[in-house]
Amino acid sequence: MEPMDAVTPSPRETWVDGRPEQAEDTASVHHPYDGTEVATVCLPSPAQVERAVAGATRFAGRTRSTPPHTRALLLDRLAAAVEARADEFAELRTAEAATPLAHAATEVALAVATLRHAAHFAGETRSETHLAEPLTPPTRPTVRVLRQVPRGIALGLVPPSRALASASRVVGAALAVGAPVVLAPPPQASLSTLALAEVLADSLAETGAPTESFSVLPTRTPDLLAADSRLCPLPTPAGHSHVTVLPDWPDVEGAAATVAASVVDWEGRIHLPVRHVVVPAPLADRVESALTEALSSHVVGDPYDTAVTVGALPDEDAARRSLAWVAEARSRGGRVLLGGDRSGAVVRPTVVTGLAVDGLPERHPPGPVVTLSVADTADAALTTALHPAGPAPRAVGVFTRDLRLAQDLAERTTADRIVVGDVPRHHPDDVRDTARALRRAVVTELAVGGP
Repeated sequence: MEPMDAVTPSPRETWVDGRPEQAEDTASVHHPYDGTEVATVCLPSPAQVERAVAGATRFAGRTRSTPPHTRALLLDRLAAAVEARADEFAELRTAEAATPLAHAATEVALAVATLRHAAHFAGETRSETHLAEPLTPPTRPTVRVLRQVPRGIALGLVPPSRALASASRVVGAALAVGAPVVLAPPPQASLSTLALAEVLADSLAETGAPTESFSVLPTRTPDLLAADSRLCPLPTPAGHSHVTVLPDWPDVEGAAATVAASVVDWEGRIHLPVRHVVVPAPLADRVESALTEALSSHVVGDPYDTAVTVGALPDEDAARRSLAWVAEARSRGGRVLLGGDRSGAVVRPTVVTGLAVDGLPERHPPGPVVTLSVADTADAALTTALHPAGPAPRAVGVFTRDLRLAQDLAERTTADRIVVGDVPRHHPDDVRDTARALRRAVVTELAVGGP
Protein backbone atom coordinates (compact mmCIF):
# COMPACT_ATOMS: atom_id res chain seq x y z
CA MET A 1 0.00 0.00 0.00
CA GLU A 2 1.29 3.47 -0.88
CA PRO A 3 2.53 5.62 2.01
CA MET A 4 0.19 8.30 3.34
CA ASP A 5 1.25 11.93 2.92
CA ALA A 6 0.93 14.27 5.90
CA VAL A 7 -1.34 16.59 3.90
CA THR A 8 -3.77 15.16 1.34
CA PRO A 9 -6.95 16.49 -0.35
CA SER A 10 -9.03 13.27 -0.22
CA PRO A 11 -10.62 11.95 3.00
CA ARG A 12 -8.68 9.26 4.81
CA GLU A 13 -10.70 6.09 4.85
CA THR A 14 -11.87 4.31 7.96
CA TRP A 15 -11.00 0.61 8.38
CA VAL A 16 -13.67 -2.04 8.91
CA ASP A 17 -12.66 -5.70 9.31
CA GLY A 18 -9.23 -5.03 7.83
CA ARG A 19 -10.47 -3.14 4.76
CA PRO A 20 -10.52 0.61 4.03
CA GLU A 21 -13.96 2.14 3.52
CA GLN A 22 -15.34 5.55 2.69
CA ALA A 23 -18.02 7.11 4.89
CA GLU A 24 -20.61 9.84 4.42
CA ASP A 25 -19.55 11.83 7.48
CA THR A 26 -16.10 13.40 7.64
CA ALA A 27 -14.06 15.58 9.99
CA SER A 28 -11.29 18.04 9.29
CA VAL A 29 -7.93 17.72 11.03
CA HIS A 30 -6.29 21.05 11.86
CA HIS A 31 -2.67 21.64 12.80
CA PRO A 32 -2.81 22.89 16.42
CA TYR A 33 0.11 25.29 15.94
CA ASP A 34 -1.36 27.49 13.19
CA GLY A 35 -4.87 26.11 12.65
CA THR A 36 -4.34 25.10 9.01
CA GLU A 37 -6.33 22.15 7.73
CA VAL A 38 -3.99 19.24 7.09
CA ALA A 39 -6.41 16.42 6.25
CA THR A 40 -9.97 15.14 6.26
CA VAL A 41 -10.88 11.78 7.79
CA CYS A 42 -13.92 9.59 7.33
CA LEU A 43 -16.11 9.04 10.38
CA PRO A 44 -17.75 5.60 10.29
CA SER A 45 -21.53 5.39 10.40
CA PRO A 46 -23.30 3.46 13.18
CA ALA A 47 -23.79 0.63 10.67
CA GLN A 48 -20.07 0.51 9.91
CA VAL A 49 -19.22 0.50 13.61
CA GLU A 50 -21.63 -2.39 14.21
CA ARG A 51 -20.15 -4.33 11.29
CA ALA A 52 -16.68 -3.80 12.70
CA VAL A 53 -17.58 -5.04 16.19
CA ALA A 54 -19.72 -7.91 14.92
CA GLY A 55 -16.96 -8.91 12.50
CA ALA A 56 -14.36 -8.88 15.28
CA THR A 57 -16.64 -11.14 17.33
CA ARG A 58 -17.12 -13.48 14.39
CA PHE A 59 -13.42 -13.69 13.57
CA ALA A 60 -12.22 -14.00 17.18
CA GLY A 61 -11.85 -17.77 16.89
CA ARG A 62 -9.64 -17.55 13.79
CA THR A 63 -7.50 -14.88 15.40
CA ARG A 64 -7.08 -16.91 18.59
CA SER A 65 -6.08 -20.03 16.66
CA THR A 66 -3.29 -18.26 14.77
CA PRO A 67 -0.09 -20.10 15.74
CA PRO A 68 2.14 -18.23 18.21
CA HIS A 69 5.10 -18.23 15.82
CA THR A 70 2.90 -16.58 13.16
CA ARG A 71 1.85 -13.89 15.64
CA ALA A 72 5.49 -13.26 16.53
CA LEU A 73 6.45 -13.02 12.86
CA LEU A 74 3.54 -10.66 12.22
CA LEU A 75 4.61 -8.32 15.02
CA ASP A 76 8.21 -8.33 13.80
CA ARG A 77 7.04 -7.49 10.27
CA LEU A 78 4.80 -4.73 11.59
CA ALA A 79 7.62 -3.22 13.63
CA ALA A 80 9.92 -3.26 10.60
CA ALA A 81 7.24 -1.65 8.42
CA VAL A 82 6.68 1.19 10.90
CA GLU A 83 10.43 1.67 11.22
CA ALA A 84 10.82 1.82 7.43
CA ARG A 85 8.28 4.66 7.35
CA ALA A 86 9.51 6.37 10.51
CA ASP A 87 9.87 9.81 8.93
CA GLU A 88 6.32 9.66 7.59
CA PHE A 89 4.90 8.62 10.97
CA ALA A 90 6.82 11.41 12.70
CA GLU A 91 5.47 13.99 10.24
CA LEU A 92 1.93 12.71 10.76
CA ARG A 93 2.27 13.09 14.53
CA THR A 94 3.53 16.64 14.02
CA ALA A 95 0.71 17.43 11.62
CA GLU A 96 -2.09 16.11 13.83
CA ALA A 97 -0.82 17.05 17.29
CA ALA A 98 1.87 19.72 16.82
CA THR A 99 4.34 17.28 18.35
CA PRO A 100 7.84 18.70 17.76
CA LEU A 101 9.58 16.59 15.14
CA ALA A 102 12.32 15.61 17.57
CA HIS A 103 9.75 14.26 20.03
CA ALA A 104 7.70 12.66 17.27
CA ALA A 105 10.70 10.66 16.13
CA THR A 106 11.16 9.40 19.69
CA GLU A 107 7.51 8.38 19.88
CA VAL A 108 7.89 6.42 16.63
CA ALA A 109 10.95 4.67 18.05
CA LEU A 110 8.97 3.74 21.19
CA ALA A 111 6.16 2.34 19.02
CA VAL A 112 8.62 0.19 17.05
CA ALA A 113 10.30 -1.09 20.21
CA THR A 114 6.91 -1.86 21.76
CA LEU A 115 5.85 -3.97 18.78
CA ARG A 116 9.17 -5.83 18.83
CA HIS A 117 8.84 -6.53 22.54
CA ALA A 118 5.32 -7.88 21.96
CA ALA A 119 6.78 -10.20 19.31
CA HIS A 120 9.21 -11.60 21.91
CA PHE A 121 6.45 -12.86 24.21
CA ALA A 122 3.84 -13.67 21.56
CA GLY A 123 5.12 -17.24 21.36
CA GLU A 124 5.38 -17.85 25.11
CA THR A 125 3.37 -20.76 26.53
CA ARG A 126 0.29 -19.61 28.39
CA SER A 127 -0.76 -22.81 30.13
CA GLU A 128 0.12 -24.67 33.32
CA THR A 129 -0.57 -28.30 34.25
CA HIS A 130 -0.49 -30.01 37.65
CA LEU A 131 -1.99 -32.99 39.46
CA ALA A 132 -4.58 -32.22 42.15
CA GLU A 133 -4.89 -34.94 44.82
CA PRO A 134 -8.42 -35.78 46.03
CA LEU A 135 -9.47 -34.46 49.44
CA THR A 136 -11.77 -37.36 50.32
CA PRO A 137 -12.78 -40.60 48.62
CA PRO A 138 -14.46 -41.37 46.32
CA THR A 139 -13.20 -38.21 44.64
CA ARG A 140 -10.64 -39.08 42.03
CA PRO A 141 -7.38 -37.23 41.38
CA THR A 142 -7.58 -34.66 38.62
CA VAL A 143 -5.14 -33.12 36.24
CA ARG A 144 -5.75 -29.40 36.22
CA VAL A 145 -4.79 -27.43 33.11
CA LEU A 146 -4.81 -23.64 33.50
CA ARG A 147 -4.73 -21.79 30.22
CA GLN A 148 -4.58 -18.06 29.53
CA VAL A 149 -7.01 -17.03 26.78
CA PRO A 150 -8.09 -13.65 25.37
CA ARG A 151 -10.69 -11.92 27.50
CA GLY A 152 -12.44 -10.54 24.43
CA ILE A 153 -11.98 -8.08 21.59
CA ALA A 154 -9.35 -5.49 22.43
CA LEU A 155 -10.61 -1.91 22.34
CA GLY A 156 -7.97 0.79 22.19
CA LEU A 157 -9.31 4.25 23.05
CA VAL A 158 -6.45 6.17 21.49
CA PRO A 159 -5.56 9.46 23.24
CA PRO A 160 -4.55 12.41 21.06
CA SER A 161 -1.47 13.10 23.17
CA ARG A 162 0.46 9.91 22.29
CA ALA A 163 -1.69 8.37 19.57
CA LEU A 164 0.93 6.26 17.80
CA ALA A 165 2.61 4.91 20.95
CA SER A 166 -0.76 4.07 22.50
CA ALA A 167 -2.18 2.43 19.37
CA SER A 168 0.99 0.37 18.93
CA ARG A 169 0.80 -0.82 22.52
CA VAL A 170 -2.80 -2.00 22.11
CA VAL A 171 -2.11 -3.63 18.74
CA GLY A 172 1.01 -5.32 20.12
CA ALA A 173 -0.85 -6.73 23.12
CA ALA A 174 -3.84 -7.90 21.06
CA LEU A 175 -1.77 -9.63 18.39
CA ALA A 176 0.48 -11.23 20.99
CA VAL A 177 -2.42 -12.89 22.84
CA GLY A 178 -4.44 -13.66 19.70
CA ALA A 179 -7.31 -11.20 20.02
CA PRO A 180 -8.99 -9.01 17.38
CA VAL A 181 -8.49 -5.30 17.94
CA VAL A 182 -10.62 -2.20 17.42
CA LEU A 183 -8.85 1.17 17.61
CA ALA A 184 -10.89 4.31 18.27
CA PRO A 185 -8.80 7.46 17.80
CA PRO A 186 -10.29 10.94 18.07
CA PRO A 187 -10.74 12.47 14.60
CA GLN A 188 -8.29 15.31 15.28
CA ALA A 189 -5.47 12.85 16.04
CA SER A 190 -6.30 9.89 13.83
CA LEU A 191 -3.78 10.27 10.99
CA SER A 192 -0.99 8.21 12.56
CA THR A 193 -3.42 5.49 13.67
CA LEU A 194 -4.87 5.24 10.16
CA ALA A 195 -1.34 4.97 8.76
CA LEU A 196 -0.68 2.18 11.27
CA ALA A 197 -3.75 0.43 9.86
CA GLU A 198 -2.18 0.50 6.39
CA VAL A 199 1.03 -1.21 7.47
CA LEU A 200 -0.90 -3.65 9.68
CA ALA A 201 -3.06 -4.72 6.72
CA ASP A 202 0.04 -5.32 4.62
CA SER A 203 1.76 -7.25 7.42
CA LEU A 204 -1.29 -9.46 7.98
CA ALA A 205 -1.45 -10.29 4.28
CA GLU A 206 2.28 -11.08 4.13
CA THR A 207 2.17 -13.50 7.05
CA GLY A 208 -1.09 -15.24 6.21
CA ALA A 209 -2.76 -14.13 9.46
CA PRO A 210 -6.49 -13.28 9.39
CA THR A 211 -6.74 -9.89 7.68
CA GLU A 212 -10.16 -9.22 9.24
CA SER A 213 -8.73 -9.06 12.76
CA PHE A 214 -8.66 -5.26 13.13
CA SER A 215 -10.70 -2.10 12.59
CA VAL A 216 -9.82 1.58 13.01
CA LEU A 217 -12.85 3.78 13.72
CA PRO A 218 -12.19 7.50 14.20
CA THR A 219 -14.97 8.64 16.51
CA ARG A 220 -16.21 11.62 18.49
CA THR A 221 -18.07 9.32 20.90
CA PRO A 222 -15.60 6.73 22.25
CA ASP A 223 -17.79 6.17 25.31
CA LEU A 224 -20.34 4.36 23.14
CA LEU A 225 -17.71 1.82 22.12
CA ALA A 226 -16.41 1.51 25.68
CA ALA A 227 -19.92 0.63 26.84
CA ASP A 228 -20.24 -2.24 24.31
CA SER A 229 -20.09 -5.49 26.29
CA ARG A 230 -18.47 -7.28 23.34
CA LEU A 231 -15.36 -5.14 23.67
CA CYS A 232 -12.60 -5.15 26.27
CA PRO A 233 -11.35 -1.57 26.80
CA LEU A 234 -7.64 -1.62 27.51
CA PRO A 235 -6.02 0.82 29.93
CA THR A 236 -3.99 3.60 28.39
CA PRO A 237 -0.97 4.55 30.48
CA ALA A 238 -1.52 8.09 31.63
CA GLY A 239 -1.06 10.14 34.73
CA HIS A 240 1.77 12.25 36.03
CA SER A 241 4.76 11.93 38.29
CA HIS A 242 6.36 13.67 41.24
CA VAL A 243 10.08 14.05 41.73
CA THR A 244 12.33 14.77 44.66
CA VAL A 245 16.06 15.48 44.69
CA LEU A 246 17.85 14.49 47.89
CA PRO A 247 21.05 16.09 49.21
CA ASP A 248 23.25 13.08 48.40
CA TRP A 249 22.60 13.40 44.67
CA PRO A 250 25.84 14.78 43.17
CA ASP A 251 24.54 16.29 39.92
CA VAL A 252 21.68 18.66 40.71
CA GLU A 253 21.99 20.42 37.35
CA GLY A 254 21.78 17.10 35.50
CA ALA A 255 18.70 16.10 37.51
CA ALA A 256 17.09 19.47 36.70
CA ALA A 257 17.75 19.00 32.98
CA THR A 258 16.18 15.55 33.11
CA VAL A 259 13.14 16.91 34.93
CA ALA A 260 12.82 19.76 32.42
CA ALA A 261 12.73 17.29 29.50
CA SER A 262 9.87 15.48 31.24
CA VAL A 263 7.99 18.73 31.92
CA VAL A 264 8.03 19.80 28.27
CA ASP A 265 6.82 16.31 27.32
CA TRP A 266 3.61 17.27 29.10
CA GLU A 267 1.51 15.05 26.80
CA GLY A 268 3.32 11.98 28.06
CA ARG A 269 4.66 10.72 24.75
CA ILE A 270 7.74 9.22 26.37
CA HIS A 271 7.52 10.26 30.03
CA LEU A 272 4.99 10.15 32.80
CA PRO A 273 5.35 13.93 32.86
CA VAL A 274 6.67 15.56 36.01
CA ARG A 275 4.08 17.93 37.46
CA HIS A 276 5.55 18.55 40.90
CA VAL A 277 9.04 18.74 42.33
CA VAL A 278 9.65 18.84 46.08
CA VAL A 279 13.10 19.42 47.56
CA PRO A 280 14.58 19.90 51.03
CA ALA A 281 15.30 23.47 52.07
CA PRO A 282 19.11 23.23 51.80
CA LEU A 283 18.79 22.41 48.08
CA ALA A 284 15.94 24.80 47.25
CA ASP A 285 17.90 27.71 45.74
CA ARG A 286 20.16 25.45 43.70
CA VAL A 287 17.30 23.35 42.29
CA GLU A 288 15.20 26.44 41.59
CA SER A 289 18.01 28.03 39.61
CA ALA A 290 18.94 24.84 37.74
CA LEU A 291 15.34 23.94 36.83
CA THR A 292 14.57 27.46 35.62
CA GLU A 293 17.70 27.52 33.49
CA ALA A 294 17.03 24.06 32.07
CA LEU A 295 13.45 24.91 31.07
CA SER A 296 14.58 28.25 29.60
CA SER A 297 16.80 26.34 27.19
CA HIS A 298 13.81 24.62 25.55
CA VAL A 299 12.80 26.33 22.32
CA VAL A 300 9.15 27.22 21.75
CA GLY A 301 7.68 27.58 18.28
CA ASP A 302 6.88 25.86 15.01
CA PRO A 303 6.99 22.08 15.68
CA TYR A 304 8.40 21.45 12.19
CA ASP A 305 11.55 23.33 13.25
CA THR A 306 13.93 20.63 14.49
CA ALA A 307 15.29 22.99 17.16
CA VAL A 308 11.86 23.32 18.77
CA THR A 309 11.08 21.11 21.77
CA VAL A 310 7.85 22.74 22.99
CA GLY A 311 4.90 22.55 20.61
CA ALA A 312 1.32 23.74 20.82
CA LEU A 313 -1.50 22.53 23.03
CA PRO A 314 -4.48 21.01 21.18
CA ASP A 315 -6.19 24.41 20.89
CA GLU A 316 -6.37 27.87 22.46
CA ASP A 317 -9.01 26.72 24.97
CA ALA A 318 -6.48 24.26 26.39
CA ALA A 319 -3.88 27.03 26.56
CA ARG A 320 -6.33 29.26 28.41
CA ARG A 321 -7.06 26.45 30.90
CA SER A 322 -3.35 26.08 31.51
CA LEU A 323 -2.92 29.75 32.34
CA ALA A 324 -6.10 29.72 34.44
CA TRP A 325 -4.42 27.06 36.58
CA VAL A 326 -1.36 29.28 36.91
CA ALA A 327 -3.62 32.17 37.99
CA GLU A 328 -5.23 29.93 40.62
CA ALA A 329 -1.78 28.96 41.88
CA ARG A 330 -0.90 32.65 42.15
CA SER A 331 -4.06 33.26 44.16
CA ARG A 332 -2.86 30.63 46.63
CA GLY A 333 0.44 32.39 47.15
CA GLY A 334 2.46 30.92 44.32
CA ARG A 335 5.16 32.82 42.45
CA VAL A 336 5.83 32.36 38.75
CA LEU A 337 9.57 32.06 38.21
CA LEU A 338 9.37 31.38 34.49
CA GLY A 339 6.72 31.50 31.77
CA GLY A 340 3.09 31.95 32.71
CA ASP A 341 2.20 33.30 29.27
CA ARG A 342 1.20 32.00 25.86
CA SER A 343 1.14 32.78 22.17
CA GLY A 344 -1.99 31.31 20.64
CA ALA A 345 -2.08 27.65 21.64
CA VAL A 346 1.59 27.60 22.70
CA VAL A 347 2.29 27.92 26.44
CA ARG A 348 5.84 28.73 27.47
CA PRO A 349 7.45 26.36 30.00
CA THR A 350 6.30 27.56 33.40
CA VAL A 351 7.67 27.11 36.91
CA VAL A 352 5.50 27.98 39.92
CA THR A 353 7.02 28.03 43.40
CA GLY A 354 6.04 29.29 46.83
CA LEU A 355 3.10 26.93 47.32
CA ALA A 356 2.87 24.87 50.47
CA VAL A 357 3.30 21.18 49.82
CA ASP A 358 -0.34 20.65 50.83
CA GLY A 359 -1.61 23.72 48.99
CA LEU A 360 -1.42 22.59 45.37
CA PRO A 361 -4.55 22.85 43.22
CA GLU A 362 -6.09 19.38 42.93
CA ARG A 363 -6.24 19.19 39.16
CA HIS A 364 -3.19 19.36 36.92
CA PRO A 365 -2.99 21.79 34.02
CA PRO A 366 -2.43 20.91 30.39
CA GLY A 367 0.87 22.16 29.07
CA PRO A 368 4.48 22.42 30.25
CA VAL A 369 3.78 23.61 33.80
CA VAL A 370 5.56 22.38 36.93
CA THR A 371 5.39 23.35 40.60
CA LEU A 372 8.37 23.44 42.93
CA SER A 373 7.78 23.11 46.67
CA VAL A 374 10.21 23.20 49.57
CA ALA A 375 10.13 20.91 52.61
CA ASP A 376 12.05 21.49 55.82
CA THR A 377 14.06 18.28 55.67
CA ALA A 378 15.07 15.60 53.19
CA ASP A 379 12.75 13.07 54.87
CA ALA A 380 9.82 15.49 54.68
CA ALA A 381 10.52 16.11 50.99
CA LEU A 382 10.65 12.38 50.33
CA THR A 383 7.44 11.73 52.26
CA THR A 384 5.62 14.48 50.39
CA ALA A 385 6.70 13.14 47.00
CA LEU A 386 5.87 9.54 47.86
CA HIS A 387 2.59 10.16 49.69
CA PRO A 388 1.19 13.62 48.88
CA ALA A 389 -1.85 15.12 50.55
CA GLY A 390 -3.58 15.62 47.18
CA PRO A 391 -4.12 13.25 44.24
CA ALA A 392 -1.50 10.51 44.15
CA PRO A 393 0.97 10.53 41.25
CA ARG A 394 1.17 7.42 39.11
CA ALA A 395 4.93 7.35 39.56
CA VAL A 396 7.64 8.98 41.66
CA GLY A 397 11.22 9.77 40.70
CA VAL A 398 13.78 9.95 43.52
CA PHE A 399 17.26 11.28 42.83
CA THR A 400 19.36 9.58 45.50
CA ARG A 401 22.43 7.33 45.71
CA ASP A 402 21.27 5.66 48.93
CA LEU A 403 20.49 2.09 47.81
CA ARG A 404 19.28 1.05 51.26
CA LEU A 405 16.76 3.87 51.18
CA ALA A 406 15.78 3.00 47.60
CA GLN A 407 14.88 -0.55 48.64
CA ASP A 408 12.47 0.74 51.30
CA LEU A 409 10.60 3.27 49.16
CA ALA A 410 7.85 0.90 47.99
CA GLU A 411 6.54 0.65 51.55
CA ARG A 412 6.07 4.42 51.77
CA THR A 413 4.27 5.39 48.59
CA THR A 414 0.78 5.46 47.11
CA ALA A 415 2.24 5.50 43.57
CA ASP A 416 2.39 2.48 41.27
CA ARG A 417 6.02 2.94 40.27
CA ILE A 418 9.21 4.30 41.80
CA VAL A 419 12.22 5.26 39.70
CA VAL A 420 15.53 5.91 41.43
CA GLY A 421 18.06 8.18 39.75
CA ASP A 422 15.79 9.24 36.87
CA VAL A 423 12.31 10.49 36.00
CA PRO A 424 9.53 7.98 35.22
CA ARG A 425 9.24 7.05 31.56
CA HIS A 426 7.23 4.73 29.34
CA HIS A 427 9.04 1.52 28.35
CA PRO A 428 8.50 -0.98 25.52
CA ASP A 429 7.88 -3.80 27.99
CA ASP A 430 4.86 -1.92 29.38
CA VAL A 431 2.99 -3.77 26.62
CA ARG A 432 3.07 -6.83 28.88
CA ASP A 433 0.77 -5.06 31.35
CA THR A 434 -1.70 -4.40 28.55
CA ALA A 435 -1.51 -8.04 27.45
CA ARG A 436 -2.20 -9.20 31.01
CA ALA A 437 -5.31 -7.02 31.12
CA LEU A 438 -6.52 -8.73 27.94
CA ARG A 439 -6.17 -12.28 29.26
CA ARG A 440 -8.28 -14.44 31.55
CA ALA A 441 -7.53 -17.82 33.07
CA VAL A 442 -9.61 -20.91 32.20
CA VAL A 443 -9.18 -24.11 34.22
CA THR A 444 -9.85 -27.52 32.70
CA GLU A 445 -10.01 -30.49 35.10
CA LEU A 446 -9.38 -34.01 33.79
CA ALA A 447 -10.43 -36.79 36.16
CA VAL A 448 -7.82 -39.56 36.44
CA GLY A 449 -8.77 -43.23 36.53
CA GLY A 450 -12.21 -44.77 36.47
CA PRO A 451 -14.05 -46.25 33.47
